[in-house]
Amino acid sequence: MFADMTQALAPTLSLTQLVFYGVGTIVGAGIYTIIGSAAGLAGTALWVSMLFAGAAAFLTALSYAELISMLPKAGAEYQFLKAAFPKAPLVSFLAGFLIALNAAATSATVSLAFAGYLRVFLEVPAPLTAFALLTICTTLNIAGLRQATWASIGMIIVEVGGLLLLIVMGLYKGDAADAITLPSFGDTPGIFAATALVFFVYIGFEDVANLSEESINPRRDVPRALLWSVAVTSLVYMLVVWAVFSVLGPDELAKSDSPLTTAGRAVAPWLGQTLAVTAMFATASTALISLVSISRLLFGMARDGDMPAALAKTLSQRKTPWVAALVLYSAAGVLLLLGEVKIIASISALGILLVFVGVHSAVIVLRFKEPDRERPFRGPLHMGRLPLLPPLGIVICLALMTQFEPIVYAVTGGAVLFGVVVYGVRRLRS
Repeated sequence: MFADMTQALAPTLSLTQLVFYGVGTIVGAGIYTIIGSAAGLAGTALWVSMLFAGAAAFLTALSYAELISMLPKAGAEYQFLKAAFPKAPLVSFLAGFLIALNAAATSATVSLAFAGYLRVFLEVPAPLTAFALLTICTTLNIAGLRQATWASIGMIIVEVGGLLLLIVMGLYKGDAADAITLPSFGDTPGIFAATALVFFVYIGFEDVANLSEESINPRRDVPRALLWSVAVTSLVYMLVVWAVFSVLGPDELAKSDSPLTTAGRAVAPWLGQTLAVTAMFATASTALISLVSISRLLFGMARDGDMPAALAKTLSQRKTPWVAALVLYSAAGVLLLLGEVKIIASISALGILLVFVGVHSAVIVLRFKEPDRERPFRGPLHMGRLPLLPPLGIVICLALMTQFEPIVYAVTGGAVLFGVVVYGVRRLRS
């Protein structure tokens, strides 16, 4: 059953399934999870933070779309930087490593959020609930992508339905006219800090790129899925913020460990209960999708010889990378020990921002190194060979990276150091 099949993954995913993956990961990772913490920073100007973070995410999605149309392989970010900087293999390795850290941190974050929403119904210790959810998602991951895909699509339908219900009820019964305020100059620090945290709510679209080898038509469908995922969720997020602030102040929202349930209860008790259920589906969906997609990245790196060979092993029947799945499961379990949603989410955001700087850089480098290479999707705006949007994306990512707490830099730095050690040991043995 556990044969060493390391050469290929099965192409089974359509454009619709890829968009579901992207939307499901973004929505579950974000609005259900850290909207309370973000509201505490930006207040009713949170919509500005959402707008800024969405714009940064869309710029990054454009860079991903161009690169994945050129290199539709598992291990997307790793492959991009390997192509752009072939003489600096540590750069591509660290990109893949940081994406794996991001997936583990995202899964741990949303698992803790799931536990918070479950406590609306049952008093179960949060760490126990979170660990149980990670176990179930890892089991589905190993069972097979088709099984995981249909499970996640079912959860996504529920989670988006809950948000649409909150939007309609909140705007109808709340004070929509005064819910959104124009920011003042004094709001700037809070808005900027919230933007860095809110960027976490857009994390997930990049996971679609790691499903390229399992897409039926990757050069066409994966770039489209990336952009559609960000566009759809940006619209939903802005409407949710408007609806929530129509019925609840930011201070009340910030105090809750199940913020959308609290907002729903302000409209009607039954809506609060309903949103607690949909939130559990949302967070579970994100945990599942993160573990599924990034286990494929580790598979791709191991297949290319930059990770231990065991990570490229797949099941003989289902062709799922079971060792990589178990490694991610273990990493997420370790991060659960930090215990705080805001901190673990910030680790995820910082790691992914570092990777996004690399992705934007790869677009620029490859435009000069390989100007004639086929690009089924090409990002807009350029001056000669120089693309204009990726440099802007780099500046935005670097600015957002200055906004985290010291423990976030310490944990992420420690993880990077561990990655460098793994890389060094691997190179010495090869």
